[in-house]
Amino acid sequence: MFSHSTPATTPSIRPALVSDMQLDFRSSYETLFLLVELSDAMKRGVRHYRLDGTPLDRLNNVVEALIFDGEVFFDDASSAAPLGH
Repeated sequence: MFSHSTPATTPSIRPALVSDMQLDFRSSYETLFLLVELSDAMKRGVRHYRLDGTPLDRLNNVVEALIFDGEVFFDDASSAAPLGH
């Protein structure tokens, strides 16, 4: 009369990890340019922050925040002037 049905299992979806993402610097000049500019800004003393205000002190952390949050804040008040190209 009553049948025992198994609950429908939903596949677990894990968030993407930075290590899962493949960034090809040989074909993506925009990505390479962004990394060079971020690195240069950090060397000059520009401070970067997550949207919640958490300081980002390494280039990898800034890139990760850009991937997962979509944007970061920065403070360049105490940085040196950019070098001419």
